Amino acid sequence: MAGHEMASQSPVAALTDDLLAEIFIRLPTPEDLVRASAACVSFRRLVTDRSFLRRFRSLHAPPLVGFLDHKGFHPALPPHPSAPAARAVSDAADFTLSFLPSPGSWMVRDVRDGRVLVDRDPEAESGGSDEPLIFTEIAVCDPLRRRFLLLPPIPDDLASSVERPAHVHLERWCEPFLAPRS
Repeated sequence: MAGHEMASQSPVAALTDDLLAEIFIRLPTPEDLVRASAACVSFRRLVTDRSFLRRFRSLHAPPLVGFLDHKGFHPALPPHPSAPAARAVSDAADFTLSFLPSPGSWMVRDVRDGRVLVDRDPEAESGGSDEPLIFTEIAVCDPLRRRFLLLPPIPDDLASSVERPAHVHLERWCEPFLAPRS
């Protein structure tokens, strides 16, 4: 009877999650991993587990699709292996950040994990102070989904505690940045 039960069990069910994870971690591309996760619910559960994804990302560096600077997005070009993905990202995303309030007045400060950190001096726009702000207005953008989040301003009492701010490039007194995922 026990032998009959073993024979009727599907080959996939006989594999343990640990063994499946070892197989999936060796898939060559994230696209292959997505296709594998679409096969069944248990594969998707395994592939979307945070510890598995951390491990997969540590072994598979993300492809370079291009870079973003104050002149816009510069996609990877052929013969670079990421050129097709870069073209798709370039066509799908809004790297002009036209979805932000007062488009064109924002400066790209950092890019990480598909997010863009931008800032602007709202007083300079309104003809206010000639002296640049120590702390500017900051937003985190997702150009692919055309969404943004304005970060709350630094409270006055905290801002006043900064004695001698360091002057950085392009009339800015601080250098905001995005922290890497942990």
